[in-house]
Amino acid sequence: MSPVAPLARVARPVDAVVERLRRDILDGRYPEGGHLPPERTLALGLGVSRLTLRAALARLEAEGLVRARQGDGVRVLELSQHGTLSVLAHLDLSRRPLVVRSFLELRRAVAVEAVALACERASDEAIAHLEALAEAQAREPDDAAYARRDVEFARQVLKASESFATLLVFNALVPVYEAHPALARALLADRQRSLAGYAATVALLRARDAQSARGLVRGALEAVDEAVLAALSPASAPARGVKAKRPKQPKPTKKRGAAR
Repeated sequence: MSPVAPLARVARPVDAVVERLRRDILDGRYPEGGHLPPERTLALGLGVSRLTLRAALARLEAEGLVRARQGDGVRVLELSQHGTLSVLAHLDLSRRPLVVRSFLELRRAVAVEAVALACERASDEAIAHLEALAEAQAREPDDAAYARRDVEFARQVLKASESFATLLVFNALVPVYEAHPALARALLADRQRSLAGYAATVALLRARDAQSARGLVRGALEAVDEAVLAALSPASAPARGVKAKRPKQPKPTKKRGAAR
């Protein structure tokens, strides 16, 4: 194993240690089932104290990436068995289309059931608040503010559903949007579609039709997710340094017998 490169100097060394080790684990430098270097070697290589290293390892253990045991060192855990949703914010999604797909599937499942439950449980005041958010979106010119209000609209639907556990899952998903701007942009690229989605959600809640909501929301989000996956596909973007080809314009034809 190659030596551990020292860290650049930062205000909070523990944050830098967490980021470095997390990246090395997720990139496969330290494979699942293997071990990190001994604590003394790792601290020396990173240029930090063992106390700082232990604090960083405790955070990585909370994320389900490692497990420290007396006599066994620090073992790298299997991500699919021990990892938490927070890891999604730190993965390079451009190289993991299946992870993007699974994220969208989870988002869709949460949204479908949240709207259905809100149809049954939302108060008139909650529905009116969602309608006001939808109207504000229709007037919003700023993309960043539009994206923030989109998150707030989803949060208010979840609050109206009165499903506390589902709301906690949503809280874990929000940092994924924030960490991957390309994903967030792709989800809101079609404003007309998203505005129609807000209006349809409010209409479903007013109709109190949970069964119809499940089918309609699922179908609408499946179409959105299909467009997002296509937009994020490497094949959809031109290669770096290569200009997109313009369609050839037909050459004007000369009429026979015209003056030359």
